[in-house]
Amino acid sequence: MGYNEIIKTLQEMESRYADGFSTLDRAFLDKVYYDLFGREITNRGCSDCYRDAYMEIKIKLKKYKAMPKKSDYKLKAGAVISFFGQSQAYTSANLTNEVAEKYLAMNPANANLFAELPDDWKARVAAYTEHNADGSGNTPHMTEAEALEIIKSKDEQIAENEAAIALRDARIAELEADRDFPPAEDENPSEKDLEIENLRMELGNANEQLAATTEERDNLLKEVENLKKENKGPKQSNAMLKKKVGTDTQSEANAE
Repeated sequence: MGYNEIIKTLQEMESRYADGFSTLDRAFLDKVYYDLFGREITNRGCSDCYRDAYMEIKIKLKKYKAMPKKSDYKLKAGAVISFFGQSQAYTSANLTNEVAEKYLAMNPANANLFAELPDDWKARVAAYTEHNADGSGNTPHMTEAEALEIIKSKDEQIAENEAAIALRDARIAELEADRDFPPAEDENPSEKDLEIENLRMELGNANEQLAATTEERDNLLKEVENLKKENKGPKQSNAMLKKKVGTDTQSEANAE
């Protein structure tokens, strides 16, 4: 759906803003909101949440005057990537080809975080690597310190996700204990039932995000191990060279 068509539909929906959107309106907002922000509307059983989503969509489209261009890459649900020293975080909603290829160039194992990759992604990453190589022909990789800093950030995200999951679990248990029995199939669900359903949906999203963040953290830990091995080689060579120089010097002294 293009920008002009979306704007026209939003204008048609404006008359229903105060009284509440129809089922078709909500389905439209669900799709456009996800396309723009890369996440679902927080509480889909809440009329005010759809009004808020409607305004968020209008504000963003008014600002950019176009629908954002979609990347050829798509991250897994809940996956977030970032770079050392940068506050900007990327999800599927704001991901670009360049950002995805830069991230994959740092560590090909990061491909595990993507739900969709173009068929020629390896060639694209190789081209990105060659284009961004320094004067020595080597592409700069993150240092061990940079990787550890990002790992620290991922650990904090994991802790936040686990806390959010625990809160939702506790609230679901509280609501289920408070109701006498589940509604019959032909009975309209109560507000508590709707809240439980929405919480379970949010819980599923939180678990997906936790899994994606944990996987990214584990990939970074592997990168740190590789960096340690790479650094160990030159140190061993330097130590052997120093030992050889010392031995040669001692031999010359003995000969004199």
